Amino acid sequence: MRMKINDIKIGSRIRYTAGDVDALKASIQEVGLLNPILVNEQHELISGFRRLEACRQLGWIEIEAHIIPTADDNVKMLDIEYHENVGRLNLTDDEVRNFNHTRDTLLHPPKSEHSFLSWLKKLWNIILSLFNRK
Repeated sequence: MRMKINDIKIGSRIRYTAGDVDALKASIQEVGLLNPILVNEQHELISGFRRLEACRQLGWIEIEAHIIPTADDNVKMLDIEYHENVGRLNLTDDEVRNFNHTRDTLLHPPKSEHSFLSWLKKLWNIILSLFNRK
């Protein structure tokens, strides 16, 4: 569901500050908000503090949110916030290089000369095999 950002209540958090959200803002601008924030029935933020701040800085008025029933269970809210953050794993340098290479290949596919070179090699092998028969 969509919610007005100003209607979301932010109580005490495990993460004190949003930190630098520039990369997150750039990601959201490029592909959109992939994971909605989580709020309880009273619209108190459970998880998605950095996403919320990034969208706020982008000038968004509304944000996609999932309502998670907590029935005022503060322990459940804290556990969800913790597990939302602890399971993150950044990509390795090799994984980032692989992403960049794959994306570049998709954006700039190899020219058809590769198929021509393949054809030329096959022709050369046929010619060589004909000379080797003599």
